[in-house]
Amino acid sequence: MTTSLKNKVIVEHFFRPRWYSVFINPYFINRHSLYREIRAFSSNTSKEARILDIGCGIKPYRNLFTTDHYTGIDIAGGGHEDDAKTVDSFYDGHTIPFSDNSFDTLICTQVLEHADDPEVLAKECARVLKDGGTAFFSMPFTYPEHEVPYDFRRFTRFEHQRLFKKNAFSEINIKQTTGIFGTFGQLFVIWCFESIPFRAPILKGLLTLLLLAPIQILSLLLDKLTGKSGLTMDYVIILKK
Repeated sequence: MTTSLKNKVIVEHFFRPRWYSVFINPYFINRHSLYREIRAFSSNTSKEARILDIGCGIKPYRNLFTTDHYTGIDIAGGGHEDDAKTVDSFYDGHTIPFSDNSFDTLICTQVLEHADDPEVLAKECARVLKDGGTAFFSMPFTYPEHEVPYDFRRFTRFEHQRLFKKNAFSEINIKQTTGIFGTFGQLFVIWCFESIPFRAPILKGLLTLLLLAPIQILSLLLDKLTGKSGLTMDYVIILKK
């Protein structure tokens, strides 16, 4: 399988989750909840908007935006192989390589926990975003360590508020992606999938189909019934400069 085809498969099953992928994707709750939020955000973005995706990786959300002016940047190295990334430009992780007020919209998903200095990143994001521009950030709150050893922090909603208000953003809207049932269900499924020592792919598949998928479905239903109250997996922060 070629690298491009592998990337397409990864995007389809992990970043563009359809309802039926809950039966094959043990990370469905986490992926689905984030995808749903950024899809809603993208629906308010114009076709002419200049968009910057910071920490873009394989640009899993590119298809949600109709604009032709979509730029993705990422650092070299980190928790992923460089040849697996789909970037327009690599940068040093500190200074965004564009002039002031260059973009109408900015997205930065699951990056703050890996940044060397979130204060510097937030300040740089505000610098390259036009006045009146919008931004979408997300960050895990309750999630296992990942991309080790480049996973550095978790923020409460109050730290997100402080960070972005301090760095020239206004109209800060902070949402949680799951409630206690979605969070607990996803964490339990991740633990099972990653800890139970099944080496054969078919056994992993049967585990997901017969045990993990029902747990995720039940967790999502309970989250819906309880209004996603309680501990969240991720925070989504929607901002205006």
